[in-house]
Amino acid sequence: MSVEQLAADAGLSAPRRYLVDWERAEAEIGTRLPADYKEYVYWFGPGGFEDYLYICVPGVENSMQELAAILAREQTAARRRAEQFKLPPRVPLFPEPGGWLPWGYTTGGDAVYWVTSSDDPDRWTIAGRPGRGDDFAYFDGGFAAFLHTYVWDTVEMHFLSEAEEDVPIPFEPDDGEWLGGPAERLEAYGRFETEQ
Repeated sequence: MSVEQLAADAGLSAPRRYLVDWERAEAEIGTRLPADYKEYVYWFGPGGFEDYLYICVPGVENSMQELAAILAREQTAARRRAEQFKLPPRVPLFPEPGGWLPWGYTTGGDAVYWVTSSDDPDRWTIAGRPGRGDDFAYFDGGFAAFLHTYVWDTVEMHFLSEAEEDVPIPFEPDDGEWLGGPAERLEAYGRFETEQ
């Protein structure tokens, strides 16, 4: 599944040309990232699908949509859970060996991750965690392939809602700007190519 085909299926006729300092992004996260994800970020930039599934990208102001910030938030929540309730993390989080690295979430509190079980990020598979409960789901494929099944409403993760409208599910662009509220305002280092 190519990112270009995914974009066409989701209603983009051309790349949005979102540029990221990948060296900085990967240093902040602590690992290289999959090539199809990097291509996705260039084509799609910030945004999500059907006001439901949001994809985190590096370099945006809004901490609720920024990749490294989402990982840090999950790590903090896992530490609090361990300290306050003496409970183990719901999932093994990156940078643990084979740890899960979050890249997206739903408005229902579900999350999707890369399972970092290989030194080669292009071989990472996808896992999902429901907002409540521990009935995890797995997708034996990469980032673009997962999103292709999502856009065509064929993804087999029972906690992800079925499409409310006709498929394919369209991409809804965002600019990644900070909107206030519970999100923290971050230093933006990503930009659209048309900006000077």
